[in-house]
Amino acid sequence: MPSVLNTNIASTWASKNLSNSQSTMATTVERLSSGLRINRARDDAAGLAISNTLTSQINGANQGLRNLGDGISMVQTAEGALNVATEIAQRILTLATQGANATLSNASRDAIKSEMQQLITGINSISARTTFAGKALLDQTSSATGSLFTLQVTTDTADKLTLDAAGFKNIGASATTYTVLASNVSGPLAVAGTDGTVNSTVYVNINGVYTAKTLAATKASGAMSFKLDGETWDKANFADLYTAGAGASGVATTLSGDINNAAYTSATYNTIQTSATAYLNSLNTQRSLLGAYQNQMEYMVSNVTELSSNLVAAKSRVIDTDYAAETANLTKGQILQQAATAMLAQANQMPNVILSLLK
Repeated sequence: MPSVLNTNIASTWASKNLSNSQSTMATTVERLSSGLRINRARDDAAGLAISNTLTSQINGANQGLRNLGDGISMVQTAEGALNVATEIAQRILTLATQGANATLSNASRDAIKSEMQQLITGINSISARTTFAGKALLDQTSSATGSLFTLQVTTDTADKLTLDAAGFKNIGASATTYTVLASNVSGPLAVAGTDGTVNSTVYVNINGVYTAKTLAATKASGAMSFKLDGETWDKANFADLYTAGAGASGVATTLSGDINNAAYTSATYNTIQTSATAYLNSLNTQRSLLGAYQNQMEYMVSNVTELSSNLVAAKSRVIDTDYAAETANLTKGQILQQAATAMLAQANQMPNVILSLLK
């Protein structure tokens, strides 16, 4: 290498190596301090894309676990109602067996019939109050089939679990349906052309509980006014009122009818025995289906939990800092930085040799 003064080649190279070692040290320190091997796209563009994809899968799997947990809770709620209904049905069957005995008097059979009617009312109440997060669970017809509830398991739109309507049949005699009362005063409040007053029973929805009210429509001299339980009611607020109607028949419809038609004969109670047995069989079938749904969801929870764990491990291998490797890099970088600094100092002194040539 020629001895020159204007350009210190050795210093340039030493400075370059010092800059490189400082840059490497900065990257290593960042990784050690953040715990991440990839802190920005330039660190590993492909690795960052893979990490983001894995993050989406992990988030979807974790939300899917929560969705399945809600599904299990919902099915357990419905199954608990069926459990109580089964106990009531067993009692009805016992009473029907007792009523079929010829030794009973008419008064005794009246008492048995009365109790059975109250038990059916209780089953209707159970079916009506069994809700989950405001959603009715046991309001399907006795012949209902097909998809009813769909649970999303992962971010894959096709990865769903479908619960059939057959598991959520109305276990009572019938379900009451509530329809918003239209502001055109149709249906039960239709007022004739002549002046007069028409009263009708309507319902208000207070936190999911429908309460009966009396709505009076008064027509006088062509003008119409409305009062709800005696207080003036604005026609524009009719959307807050409901009318009640009989919904689709439930599983206990036949049993309820046989109980109401029971007479003072053993034969009628034999009929109730038959319908109560059929009702119990229907409840058992429906309850078994709910149990199958619960087992299926629990297996899916186990699978999705393992999936999430494996995805987390995969993401860790892509994005997390390997502290053993990075601490080794840190030591190496510190040595190179110190060596480059020392050599830069030596290189900066090398032009002084030229002075000796000028003496």
